[in-house]
Amino acid sequence: MSVAPSPPKLLSKLAVMDVLGVSDRTLEKLVKARQFPPPLRLGKHARWAEDVVLKWLELQLEPQTKWEPPKRAGRSAARS
Repeated sequence: MSVAPSPPKLLSKLAVMDVLGVSDRTLEKLVKARQFPPPLRLGKHARWAEDVVLKWLELQLEPQTKWEPPKRAGRSAARS
């Protein structure tokens, strides 16, 4: 007997705005500019798969998480 995979959790526009910390207008601009995945339309409602939103956010944060402050040259030499 096989177990069917669970359906993806769908997020409303308000939930996506909350996760990203952006306004309604900003989310619309991101989608229109193709900088954010388009929603799944269910009648009048827009929904995004939670895993897609989180993956997009992870990709946006990647440069920040890999960032390291520049090493200051001469600082240790000045103390010698």
